[in-house]
Amino acid sequence: MSEKFRNIFMGLNIAYGKFVPEDKDINGKVKGKNQIVRCPDGIPEELWENHLDGTESLGAIPINENNECRWGCIDIDKYNGFDHLELITKIRKHGLPLIVFRSKSGGAHVFMFFTVPVKASLVQSRLKDLSSFLGCAGCEIFPKQVKLLLDKGQTGNYLNLPYFNAEDGERYAFDDEGKPCSLEQFYTLYDVYAQKNADVDYIKLEDFFEDGPPCLNTLHHNGVPEGGRDETMTNVAVFYKKSGKSEFLLDLLNVNKSMCDPSLTQQDIEKIYRSVSGKEYDYACNKEPLASNCNRQECLRRKYGKGQIEMEIAATGLEKYGTEPPLWFLSIEGEPSLELETEDLQNQNRFQKKCMEQLNSMPAQMPPGRWRERIQALLQNVSEPDVQGVSNKEIFIEHLRDWCTNKGAAQVKEEIILNKPYCDNGKHYFMLSSLEDHLQKKKFTVYNRNKMANILDKELKGKLTTLRMPKPDDKEKKIKVWAIPEFTDELEDIEIATPDMQDKKAYQAE
Repeated sequence: MSEKFRNIFMGLNIAYGKFVPEDKDINGKVKGKNQIVRCPDGIPEELWENHLDGTESLGAIPINENNECRWGCIDIDKYNGFDHLELITKIRKHGLPLIVFRSKSGGAHVFMFFTVPVKASLVQSRLKDLSSFLGCAGCEIFPKQVKLLLDKGQTGNYLNLPYFNAEDGERYAFDDEGKPCSLEQFYTLYDVYAQKNADVDYIKLEDFFEDGPPCLNTLHHNGVPEGGRDETMTNVAVFYKKSGKSEFLLDLLNVNKSMCDPSLTQQDIEKIYRSVSGKEYDYACNKEPLASNCNRQECLRRKYGKGQIEMEIAATGLEKYGTEPPLWFLSIEGEPSLELETEDLQNQNRFQKKCMEQLNSMPAQMPPGRWRERIQALLQNVSEPDVQGVSNKEIFIEHLRDWCTNKGAAQVKEEIILNKPYCDNGKHYFMLSSLEDHLQKKKFTVYNRNKMANILDKELKGKLTTLRMPKPDDKEKKIKVWAIPEFTDELEDIEIATPDMQDKKAYQAE
């Protein structure tokens, strides 16, 4: 039963996610710990069966080893009393190829499926556009990564799959009338809505605010929600002013009539006009209803949008690897993940530096309190690898052991300056820069110099020392090297039963 389900939801095949539940928060969301389990030989078939049988829930990472996806998802983080039918009606009204599922906490997982692998960057971009149009911008988007740094151990973020306990569970798809679907009925929906590619313009709208923020145009088409008229019309006025209009009261009055139902009074519009005309305002991107209809990437491209210089880095997810100290990967909308240390998340100056080095971008700093809120929000949903996996420290020591004991090691002390390790009197000697070069060739770039020195000192009981090296002019050169205890083979005697070779009949070919 699981083969078709696996083919539809397959993503990264060398790791999967599992959620360890703890409790529910005041909003009804199930809280717990997200764990990543590595499986180099592929996700075992029984895990897919266990998921559908209700034995053990399975989380899939949508982006595969080739940075492609067969599915993507908008995770709408609303629970108590969420109206799934209203969302489905809106999706079908505009002909969008999406399928709505009930999440494990009662919210909505809005899936988009593909019959062939599609670039993760394109899937993420399409879902960002669709979430903005549906009025749920700011919701989590899967895939969270557009490129996995597999050589550095990154696996990406996972999503808990639907149809856990398929016969009697609560994570099911809805049909077009908002009724729960059996697994077989979902397969029928999949055949109808799965796409052959993602290079399609699914949303075609007349642009009422040319070169302006796309959120205003979305609100114009979908209507301004109750309580959002003043904020919306204020931001429309900001657009007109940014576009160079000195007199835009009549434009504002006309848009008010076509955009707001019921419309604001003429006195209200005149008040907004005077306020925006007399002061320098910017778009209120973090306020509703703009926030729920924001399309950040498109706004960056608009002449009278928010503007690239003023936009912040849009983090989509956080991963934590190892414990000595941990390595972090921060997923960025439309960009490769940032590789960070703990201090980079604590200090905005260090964070800016990492953005400059890895993304060629320097985001503006925000007030310290707001920065802490952003990091804390990411930490609440951080994913971590299973503790049973191989740690970065173990990988580092294994690379060091192979390097120090291989046939290419130095035969004499003088060869140390040729970037080789040398063994003498029960100790390995080497320059730290030589070890760095070796690790670079092995594509192990997790640790910086301080981290490597800490392991050599604390874990391997090494010592930084000075060696005197002879020179052709009979003078000596002093070099700083690390000396660590010699690696010795730990052999274990194992008794192996030897077959009785006299019993030739047992070995004859049939």
